[in-house]
Amino acid sequence: MNANIEPASNAPASGMHSPPAAAKPGDTLLTRTSRTTAQRRLAPVENALCGATAGLVSRALVSPFDVVKITLQLETAKSASRLRTGSVIACATRIMHAEGVRGFFKGNLSAEYLYLSYGAMQFLAFGTIEAALRRAQAPKRVRSFVGGALAGALATSVTYPFDLLRTRFIAQELSSRVHSSLVEAVGHIYREEGVRGFYRGLWPACLQIMPYMGIVFTSYDMLASGYRWARRTVLSESPILRLLDPVQDAVIGAGAAVIGKTCVYPLDLVRKRLQIQGPHLLSYAHGRVPKYVGMSDALMYIVRQEGVLALFRGLTPALIKAAPASATVFFVFGHTRDLLLSLRP
Repeated sequence: MNANIEPASNAPASGMHSPPAAAKPGDTLLTRTSRTTAQRRLAPVENALCGATAGLVSRALVSPFDVVKITLQLETAKSASRLRTGSVIACATRIMHAEGVRGFFKGNLSAEYLYLSYGAMQFLAFGTIEAALRRAQAPKRVRSFVGGALAGALATSVTYPFDLLRTRFIAQELSSRVHSSLVEAVGHIYREEGVRGFYRGLWPACLQIMPYMGIVFTSYDMLASGYRWARRTVLSESPILRLLDPVQDAVIGAGAAVIGKTCVYPLDLVRKRLQIQGPHLLSYAHGRVPKYVGMSDALMYIVRQEGVLALFRGLTPALIKAAPASATVFFVFGHTRDLLLSLRP
């Protein structure tokens, strides 16, 4: 998504701004009201605020899916049947029976910090990078892919400790905790593992997030272009697309997320397994995850001992989570942006 393309207005001779141009069928965040002559863009701080707001709202909706996904990723049983939807339901049932509703919100505090800071950093960086590439006259597709990839890598690196903390809280049982609070966990990890302990699995995370965010932003642009073309030509009178117009940004964002998540999912699974490595490995995930010496070792071990399909364990809840999460991010970002612009004099 082009985070810096903003609604525009005509500037009459009187100096007063006329209302933005009315939306046409198929307009998205990328094109809405761009038909007028004067453009107004979000400042970097406004981009960050919109991204942080979108991240917080998104997290509130997907926490249970996140817990189920990570629980399945840490499951090492060699069984392709565990990849089916039934395993998702079985996993959710086990969590409910063992830990109650609270079990679906383990690690939620660190996850809220993660989504807040990641959302702010991602859109701040994307807006800045995309603007620089535009000044360099880079093609639109290049701006979307490179801007999304670099923004994702930067946001991941800055906020990674929160991601690791979320995984460790989810991996522990409420009845036998390794960490009792976020502050205690930070001190515990620092004393026993040092600063490096907060960055276990960062390498596969960056390898994953760079193509993922590049694919998501590029897919968003391509799906948005396709939607606009269909809406204004062959499907201009479609009642279904007419109903989708008010939420088209959310629908397109969800589709982009599904494409991106599926492409890079094996690296996400490896990252989660590396995040719980350390002196308390046997205390997480019922002690089922073996010790790995790095990303390559983890990948080869999983393929050799569990099969290739094991690299996609937990993909179903991941996609269920990714679609509404990404849809919410794009939807809330767009409306928060429009609100900020409407408050300008």
